[in-house]
Amino acid sequence: MLRIIGHDMIRFGNLARRSQLCELGYSRSDLGRLIVDRKLFPIGRTWLAHPGASPSALRSAALGGRLAAASALADHGVWVTRTAGLWVGMPQHSPRTDPLRSGEHRLWVRERFPNHSDRNWRMSVADSLVQFARIGEEADVIASFDSALNKGLLRPAQLAELFDVLPRRLRRLKSRVRGNAQSGLETLLRVAAEAEGWNVQIQVHVTRVGHVDVLIDGWLVIELDSAEWHDEEADRDEDTSRDAELILLGYRWHRFRYKQVLERMPLCIEVIRTILASGRPVAVR
Repeated sequence: MLRIIGHDMIRFGNLARRSQLCELGYSRSDLGRLIVDRKLFPIGRTWLAHPGASPSALRSAALGGRLAAASALADHGVWVTRTAGLWVGMPQHSPRTDPLRSGEHRLWVRERFPNHSDRNWRMSVADSLVQFARIGEEADVIASFDSALNKGLLRPAQLAELFDVLPRRLRRLKSRVRGNAQSGLETLLRVAAEAEGWNVQIQVHVTRVGHVDVLIDGWLVIELDSAEWHDEEADRDEDTSRDAELILLGYRWHRFRYKQVLERMPLCIEVIRTILASGRPVAVR
């Protein structure tokens, strides 16, 4: 056997079905030796893991299922506002009923949009969005759909197909999905601000400034600082320069932090309402 197991397992996300490795040319005896040498670790009768496999993927495989809903979306790189533990998708009529730990959730799923990638220990983005739509808060669901579209993990043409399989009460959310937000924070604020009747635009280009996160009623710029950004001095200097330029151009602006948007949205909306009540600047050039 000339293959290198570490390299081969990377393509599978370090968790592969025995059949996947056999298709690469590994024999049953090859796999047995790799297990004895502790280069692979069996997970049930189906899966083989290599060091570096996702703990959530390992746990879902051990339960006889696959990552689903919010857990799968997060692993795909889709924005998820609140994962609320581990979500494991189980085939309908599965005999497996292993006890769950605290924070774990089992979903009996019907796979409508199969995952054809090598990493089939997780449900597809499309199926995971459908699952999440049934259990998540409306704003969170819209944010995940926006994120999947923005990252190219979901095509605009697929939206109708996904919403068609959802209950009628959820289909109205389709009209609120945009796909232009660079962060789920932008979508969450947009949805909350639109509920107030304000005109909300995302990722608007402003001359001499560049793209701003949110523009409300054509003159109030809202910038959103994520948990990862805007902590370095260079980032703060750039933010200060952009803020000053906005004032010179006749805009007003305000900045919210990550936790404020996630945990204190009513406060954010009240701040915006107060600024809007002060009146539009004399001129926005």
